Amino acid sequence: MKKQSWNSHSGNKKGFVLSLDAGIAVIITIIFIATSAYYVGKANEDPLTRLQMIRSGSDIITILDKEDVFETSTPIEIGDEISTILPPFYEMRLRVNGTFPQETLTVETTNKTIGKQFVVSGERVLVMYNETGNHYATVRYWMWQK
Repeated sequence: MKKQSWNSHSGNKKGFVLSLDAGIAVIITIIFIATSAYYVGKANEDPLTRLQMIRSGSDIITILDKEDVFETSTPIEIGDEISTILPPFYEMRLRVNGTFPQETLTVETTNKTIGKQFVVSGERVLVMYNETGNHYATVRYWMWQK
């Protein structure tokens, strides 16, 4: 009769436990990497686009104000000026309210948004000068992607 050594059986058990431990560690690592990649991708997809649209809208209003477009132009001329400045993949709508004698000025480069999409908005206060005095206005804008 052959004697069996306890060491030979315990070595197999240690190998199995070590393999099981390594397998569990690999699964946990894969879950951690997949979860972090998902949240990094989710965090990077929206805010930069939204921030860029807000900055573009503010820049367009600043350009129009510096060129005195609001003081001297009609709504059609303002719309044409916006169309030349506006990046090709954005649409924009303006509303100018103020203390000037004319009615509220609404300028649109398109009719409406298409479906459910993200729309950014902003507001800027302007002082318009003309022969009758200073007029204060608030320009409200909305921008969205085409």
